[in-house]
Amino acid sequence: MSGWDEQVAQLQAQFPGWHIWRSNAGRWWATRTGAVLRRADLATGRVMTVDADDERTLREHLHGQITIDRELRN
Repeated sequence: MSGWDEQVAQLQAQFPGWHIWRSNAGRWWATRTGAVLRRADLATGRVMTVDADDERTLREHLHGQITIDRELRN
């Protein structure tokens, strides 16, 4: 497994419910798996896909989405 593959595997283990990859251009991407969000969900700040220039920023975006998800469930 290459270094990028290992990083992607670690991220996917840390963020279940997200499919994560690194593009050929070097950007990091994550998209939700499972049910598609409704239009009303998008108004809450939830998104289907996030992208970032680096792994650290992608993690921050994913943590932000998890926080929104938790707040909406409560």
